[in-house]
Amino acid sequence: MTLETLVQLARSRTPADRGRVQLATAALAVSGAVLLGALRITRLGKNPLNEEIYSNYIAEPGLRSGLIAILVILAVLIGGLAVQALRLGTAARERRLTALRLAGASRQQLRQLTVADAAMAGLAGGLLAGPTYLLLSLVFGALPRMARVLPGAEVLDAVVWLPVIVLTTAAGAVIGSLLHRDGATYEPQPVAQRRTSLIVGPVLLLLGLIAAPYLGYVATTVVLAGTALLFLGSSTLWIGWLGRRMRRSSNPADLLAGVRLLADGRPSARMSVLLGCCSFLIGNMASGIESALADPYEMAGSGTFYATGFGLAIVGLPIVVLTAMAALFVGVADQLVDQRRQFASLTAMGVDLRFLRRVVRRQLTAVAAPALAAGLLVGTLIGADRVAGGSVAAFDPVAVILAAVLAAGGWLFGRLGGTVAGFLLRNQLRDALDPENLRAA
Repeated sequence: MTLETLVQLARSRTPADRGRVQLATAALAVSGAVLLGALRITRLGKNPLNEEIYSNYIAEPGLRSGLIAILVILAVLIGGLAVQALRLGTAARERRLTALRLAGASRQQLRQLTVADAAMAGLAGGLLAGPTYLLLSLVFGALPRMARVLPGAEVLDAVVWLPVIVLTTAAGAVIGSLLHRDGATYEPQPVAQRRTSLIVGPVLLLLGLIAAPYLGYVATTVVLAGTALLFLGSSTLWIGWLGRRMRRSSNPADLLAGVRLLADGRPSARMSVLLGCCSFLIGNMASGIESALADPYEMAGSGTFYATGFGLAIVGLPIVVLTAMAALFVGVADQLVDQRRQFASLTAMGVDLRFLRRVVRRQLTAVAAPALAAGLLVGTLIGADRVAGGSVAAFDPVAVILAAVLAAGGWLFGRLGGTVAGFLLRNQLRDALDPENLRAA
């Protein structure tokens, strides 16, 4: 297969497929831009810099290395959104691959098409990374000195940009190769009732909090592991119970949503754990902000420094949550592809796009809203000081009120996410109801 033929066959043909590639391209562009920023800061060296010119986060070598690590982690997280976007198969794309397979295309050629599709998204993302980084550096350059965490671009960035283009293109090709499916049918996995996690998780969480003043980061790791196990056990039980309850509902939308939760509950449980852990960290950060603001000695003489750090944290942490929510959306969209024949059969029973959007909204809300609310509640009540080994009041009224407010906000955000998902996945939902799926699926 020639390169020209490969590119022509791999090109997106439908609005849903183009939206998938555009999302992956945008994610890789922002990820590459953030990586360019990290490389730009790395070139500043390890010596202290003039604090009258650079932000404290760049001028101080210790803070500079931490900022580089944060930018690299952020680039990886944003790149993870590209992975989820490329996972988002569409019914039209699956039909196209099926048609090529029936026309005589080999498995190797179909894999080449998938790799080429993802590599083109990576190439486009890499080409857009340079202008995106330039725009970000100009935006940060217009902020007050303390908030200029990205130094101005220079000519050498154009040279560094070339390896970033190669990296994003290669990353797209690798992602496409790993995500390629050779027409295999995946049976839905039942929800695993991991009751052991409900015992081990709280025990590790309690032991980590007790040992935090003495073991430092080791105890913090134990706290996070215990929290993850606690969310894992509770999410599988919650999703299983809720799916069975919704399956007995007289509401057709709730019934179908409950069946989908039970039929493919393990991915929903994993996404619930991810959302719960992200919101737990946000709750910890909110508790730390409240503790620092309440202590006048903590903020004395460094108000701008702390306010800038809190502001950057407030901006960065929602990116993690949005990435996790996007992963949940993609998981549901992937279910639409795997079960497109069943959904197409529902068309004969009068199921329309509006009804299917209600089903998806109900399914996502049942997973996201409790996970976000519980994570924010537990994370804020435990607090960053306890996790770091500090001493705090057992029942701080301000922290309790803050935890309740954040938990309510998390619940509302989860419900809002379900509504937004119905809009974002409208093309995939329309493709899933296409009667043509009865022929090609």
